[in-house]
Amino acid sequence: MMRNISTKRLNTVIFLTFLFFVLELLGRGGEMLPGIVILGLMAYIGWKQYDTTFGKIICWIGIVGLLAQTLSLFAFQFFVVAVLVLLFLEYRKQDKEEEWIRPDDRMAEESSLQKKDTLFKHRFAGRQVTPQGPYQWRDIHVQSGFGSKTIDLSNTVIHDTAVVSIRHLFGKITVLVPYDLEVQFHHSTFYGTASIFEEKEKLMNETISYETEGYEAAKARVKIIISMLSGDVEVKRV
Repeated sequence: MMRNISTKRLNTVIFLTFLFFVLELLGRGGEMLPGIVILGLMAYIGWKQYDTTFGKIICWIGIVGLLAQTLSLFAFQFFVVAVLVLLFLEYRKQDKEEEWIRPDDRMAEESSLQKKDTLFKHRFAGRQVTPQGPYQWRDIHVQSGFGSKTIDLSNTVIHDTAVVSIRHLFGKITVLVPYDLEVQFHHSTFYGTASIFEEKEKLMNETISYETEGYEAAKARVKIIISMLSGDVEVKRV
């Protein structure tokens, strides 16, 4: 039902939410910002050391604290209520209307369009890895929040230009590339490190681009586009 909500209505709700958030920030930002910064740092430091007990405790204190701060915002409360109202209106609308599809139209649509599964799903947190065994390649276009991702191109066959496009907040992304595959690499981040083959850079609010020598003429190649807030990216041969 959420998919049926008018884009114009949802954009209006998002705009008003952002406006209320700015007004709230101007009104009581002095008492909010220090707590948000401290809790954010706790969540980030804890995530970096999540393999330890101390890291888990610090991380979850930060996350729960940030969640409590978010729930107390009027902007967030307005957004939740507005979306619920839109869902209710959409439900009433669907209850009154019936969808009519001619059999010929349905058959034509089914024969011309096929929905395919994606390798990665949009996921706010967690670890994602391509299949360990052989798999059919499908371009990756994904947005996510926290966690790590590993894309192993050695277990699939690339016939033309493969695309790996990832927008991520915090974590590590690793791309394993066979030696016979040419690479074009674009990466932007606020803070982190980027390692591509023998090159390694420490980045702060920067964008970098690399390309192997035979990329333009190659038939089998991969284009990697990664955008992160903070984290590490590694592209290496296997």
